[in-house]
Amino acid sequence: MNFFPSNTPYMIAEVGVNHGGDIDLAKSLIEKAAAAGAHAVKFQTYKSEKLAAKDSPSYWDLSEEPTKSQFELFQKYDNFQKVDYEELANHCDQHNVAFVSTPFDLDCLDWLIPLMPFVKIASADITNALLLEAVAWYQKPIVLSVGASNQSEISTALDILEGCGVQEIVLLHCILQYPTPPQFAFLEQIDLLKENFGARASIGYSDHVKSDACGNDQLIAAAAKGALILEKHFTHDKQLTGNDHYHAMDEFDLHLIMNRLNNLNLMQSRSDFKTKGLEIQDTAIRNARRSLHFSNDLYAGHTLEKNDLIALRPGTGITPSHYESLIGRRLEKNVNAGKRVEVGDFE
Repeated sequence: MNFFPSNTPYMIAEVGVNHGGDIDLAKSLIEKAAAAGAHAVKFQTYKSEKLAAKDSPSYWDLSEEPTKSQFELFQKYDNFQKVDYEELANHCDQHNVAFVSTPFDLDCLDWLIPLMPFVKIASADITNALLLEAVAWYQKPIVLSVGASNQSEISTALDILEGCGVQEIVLLHCILQYPTPPQFAFLEQIDLLKENFGARASIGYSDHVKSDACGNDQLIAAAAKGALILEKHFTHDKQLTGNDHYHAMDEFDLHLIMNRLNNLNLMQSRSDFKTKGLEIQDTAIRNARRSLHFSNDLYAGHTLEKNDLIALRPGTGITPSHYESLIGRRLEKNVNAGKRVEVGDFE
């Protein structure tokens, strides 16, 4: 997974069409996502007539987005042209984030894919062999969401991509419900994807849980499970209706998530334990562990018994794990109860 090296999970801020067709707002969202720590900002590239039939029904929460036709909804936000995406890619470059836009048809591939370090394929196209084959031809790394798919469909999609020579693939666990209730995030699927497909692809997570539902704990949990890419919708205003505003994160959320992910990475790091793990606990090792002391006043010539010893802090004397080596030895001098045991106390 060389195309996005990062100590923390690679964060994709999914603007999608939350720009509402406004190029200036799209640029502003890039700036906000970059400032909050995103590694990539993702859009969506489509023309409604090449994506959905005019009678295609909705699959989202109509109380949040009342448009009942996919065609009608997509038509609202499909006004960006090639020059607009090139402008957005340049703006991303200026703000040190990767530009990505999910292609939903074949006509845009020749000019869109060269703008991106990798190609993101949406869950709904996991069975779209025409698109998978066409995208694979460009030999770029591919990130594929696997929402609403079964094991056979995932395997078939991998067969297509691998058969076309794609070298780097990431599968993103995803629940295709907008929004996703926290109890239906099913993060255990990350473990199953790693178990079943980890030899063929890296694993990540694409999220549709509302940011305010559980403080984005689902993203931290996914990262703790080993998700190497995290993707979540991004907006400037979570109170807006329609589009994907209502289950998105905003700049404040993203900044907080990135801080938490960095802390998680620090807490999970194992690289320095052999050299620093015991070193930083040295004071505790000396003072919280115990060493052997005499439990009674004893006279010279006494043969030491087990009940003559007590283990007391600090641990700067003879460790209690060596007590058996002292049993049966004769004291060379009188000792008082509480005195720390020393080798010179014995004949």
